[in-house]
Amino acid sequence: MKLYNMKFNHNDRVTCTIHGTEITDARISINKDGTPYVCQNEHEGFPAENQLGFTGSWILSKDFMNYYVKDLQLATTPAEPTWDSLAWKDFVLDDEGVRIMVLAVVNDSVLLSYSDDFEKAFDWFHKKQLVNMFYTIEGVAPAVEEITVAEAEARFGVKIKLK
Repeated sequence: MKLYNMKFNHNDRVTCTIHGTEITDARISINKDGTPYVCQNEHEGFPAENQLGFTGSWILSKDFMNYYVKDLQLATTPAEPTWDSLAWKDFVLDDEGVRIMVLAVVNDSVLLSYSDDFEKAFDWFHKKQLVNMFYTIEGVAPAVEEITVAEAEARFGVKIKLK
């Protein structure tokens, strides 16, 4: 049995093998009591409080071990998600910071869940439409834009007083 010198966080993307089945699409879910699970669609096991949209979850010990789980590791994903790399089970944030799960991506169209129920589809949006509605991708640092006082006055239609 391999010891993992790594602590995983809730919603981390991981890969592993469960009962000999290679799992390439999984996430870690951690219950309120601290019990971790590998959420995935291959093996049901014990249900986690939040299965993160997956159909099955496999319980782990507090040190992220289980006799039937081998090679548990963080999945290799892009360092920072982009609109071009947006994928199923990523999260976007609306203009108020409310988390919404991506249920599907087809070309430049994105199917989003309801914010309070990740298993129910809300509506399809074009990626540009989401950007125009001030949606952001969870995990992406907001861009810092530097503008001059004159540009700010023109953009916001106000006169800025400097003291």
